[in-house]
Amino acid sequence: MIGEITRFDDATQEGVITDDRGAEYVFDLVGWRGRGLPGPGLAVDFEVRDGRASQVFNARVKQQKARRVVSMPPERELGEVPPSSVGAGKQPSGRREWPMGRVITGLAMAALVLAGLWFWH
Repeated sequence: MIGEITRFDDATQEGVITDDRGAEYVFDLVGWRGRGLPGPGLAVDFEVRDGRASQVFNARVKQQKARRVVSMPPERELGEVPPSSVGAGKQPSGRREWPMGRVITGLAMAALVLAGLWFWH
């Protein structure tokens, strides 16, 4: 049967599946055969035994077609100035360079000095 998990309690490790006709079936984590942990809103395929859901799997879903994703060039993602605006002294709108290398180097030097002072004290 096909249904959807409507509730799942992590503490008791039990949940409720509602099928397409509205009938509800209780299942426990022992009967879960799906990927990951069960949770509300998850479509499942299951069998009914003695009024309970068993052999509960993730429902098969049609594979979606891949979408074309266009990304920005790496230099724009990092906030670097594009070569065309270097001579003009411009920066890209909404972005500025961040001297992260200098900040990290300064913090590392301060940590080394403090460690040395603590060691020789």
